[in-house]
Amino acid sequence: MSVGDRQSGESSADAGPAQVLGRSAFFGVSSMVCIALVLFALLFRVGQLQIAPGDELASAVQQRQASRPVPAWRGEIHDRRGRVLATSTPGFRVFLDPWAMREHTPEEFDRTIIELAEAIDRPPHEIGERLMRAVFANDDRAEAAAREGRAPRPIRYIAFHGLLTPEQEARVRALELKGVHLERRQDRVYPGGEFIASIVGLVGFEHEGRLGAEHALEPSLRQRDGAIRFVRDADNRPMWVHPRGWRPGESGRTVRLSIDLELQRIAYEELSQGVELANAAGGRLVLVDTITGGVLAMVDIVREVEDAVEYPWVPAGTPRSEEPEAPESRQRYIAMPRATVPHPAMARNRCVEDVYEPGSTFKPFVWAGVTELGLADPDEIFQTYGGRWRTSYGRRIEDVTRRAEMTWADVLVHSSNIGMVKASERMSDRQLHGLMRRFGFGQRTGIGLPGESPGIMTPLSRWNKYTHTSVAFGYEVAVTPIQMVRAFCAFARPGDLAGTLPIVRLTESTSPGAPDPMVIERVLDADVATLARRTMERTVQNMERGVPIPGRPEGGWQYRMFGKSGTANIPLPPTPEGYRRPRWAKAYFEGQFNSSFIAGAPLEQPRLAVLVVIDDPGPDRVRQRRHFGSWVAGPVARRVLERSLGYMGVPPDNTPELSRN
Repeated sequence: MSVGDRQSGESSADAGPAQVLGRSAFFGVSSMVCIALVLFALLFRVGQLQIAPGDELASAVQQRQASRPVPAWRGEIHDRRGRVLATSTPGFRVFLDPWAMREHTPEEFDRTIIELAEAIDRPPHEIGERLMRAVFANDDRAEAAAREGRAPRPIRYIAFHGLLTPEQEARVRALELKGVHLERRQDRVYPGGEFIASIVGLVGFEHEGRLGAEHALEPSLRQRDGAIRFVRDADNRPMWVHPRGWRPGESGRTVRLSIDLELQRIAYEELSQGVELANAAGGRLVLVDTITGGVLAMVDIVREVEDAVEYPWVPAGTPRSEEPEAPESRQRYIAMPRATVPHPAMARNRCVEDVYEPGSTFKPFVWAGVTELGLADPDEIFQTYGGRWRTSYGRRIEDVTRRAEMTWADVLVHSSNIGMVKASERMSDRQLHGLMRRFGFGQRTGIGLPGESPGIMTPLSRWNKYTHTSVAFGYEVAVTPIQMVRAFCAFARPGDLAGTLPIVRLTESTSPGAPDPMVIERVLDADVATLARRTMERTVQNMERGVPIPGRPEGGWQYRMFGKSGTANIPLPPTPEGYRRPRWAKAYFEGQFNSSFIAGAPLEQPRLAVLVVIDDPGPDRVRQRRHFGSWVAGPVARRVLERSLGYMGVPPDNTPELSRN
């Protein structure tokens, strides 16, 4: 071998390993690139399936993802002293899945219905009717879906209202009935009881406020449930939760009402006694803190009168000869007796929803308006003609207290219709109409309870001389009890607040959304309001001398009270469609009255105002002429104020030393 050949062979030998290493590196890099591309493709495909899965995979993906609510609690309702009026408690509610029972035989349906009814203490027909309606509806839906070539959308949820007791829950679980399930729910509990139900109200099926304060305060009380989203494995067990899959719930806020549960109990107790003693069809009472405007108690009682008959409306077209004679029995005028209402909270709250003619309790407003305008002086003498007089246009006016003459102050004290009409004639129509508007009549108070009526007031465009006369003594104007007691606060506020109106409210000033108690509206000069208040003390003194008031303390009343009574005929309701009034009918129920008393105390530093309305005192009271407001409503107002002020710790002002001063 030549030298050249040897050198060439050595070079070839040296090149062999390098070529091998080069090829290995190439294959290694290529493999890594291929693996990376495959992994990238897999990741891309996984992402694509996650973001936009095909139709075949969509249902499977959705089944792997689940969400559960995180319950929050509805806010509580407390009274002004923190006593619980409404709260929520956890529990279980039963519901049925009719679709899961679609293969049941008739015997299996019967067994399910009977056993479930026994377990939850419900009538079998109540469960059976709802279940079978859903089963038949599901059969119809399944047939329709089959004809259209789509999946059926069956009814799968029939819930029964109300939470189960622990015993009922245990019985349902032990049955293990197919298609019968339990779900965790909240139940609204009202520890305040029935006598405050119409104020607190009621929640609906989904725990939303429907009536009363529950509805009015819904924005503050409403809870906002949270949620948690997670992924399940093949056995439906939670695997993991995305960091953003958790949203906590937000519970509602606790709201404190201005209502005081003890004052509500006192008011309910005294009004109930007053209604029974008067053999009345019902009664209404509103107690207000005159400084803050907070409603401390609001009571509405309806009593079923056994001998009352429906008003004999006559079908249209009936000959007059065939009309019924006027009934001798009292007629029922309260539209909806409480016995027909499924829940106490569902009854009408007549303190804010229903109107009545105030009668003589309206006179203090007219008296103060005339006095402020300088149209009459308290010592001015008015001729009252022995209690009988005719207006310039011939309308007959009578007084209960018959005197030849009275001072302007005595006109209010003795409730002279004649004196009040004669003084009001010195006012123009616009002045008297404007006075009523100033005191808030014909307008809602804005208390926030559902169904509040604005009252009824004749517009100035239809005002006439008959209206002017009627309004002077509380007719041809219809008010709600809450309107009336708010207006009376103008006389029942101390110091410079006298003559101003508070913003009437149902919540404490510290509660969310409560009005500012310092916002006031002046309607009278403070001196005029104070003068009217002191004049009305004489009205109370007359009542206490002439009317025996049960419950009078041995040492006498502790607080000096001022107020005004009123007795007004009850107007007929609107004539039903297709009927007319009988020929003998007047505009009012014959011999039936709304008797009321509005009052405040203590005299010099008032804290409370109360209105009591006794609806339709019994015929015996009317025959004895003891149906007047001073007889049936005044004693209730006196006892409520006496007990309420003592409970609140207000110092007495009727000691001999203070009375002399």
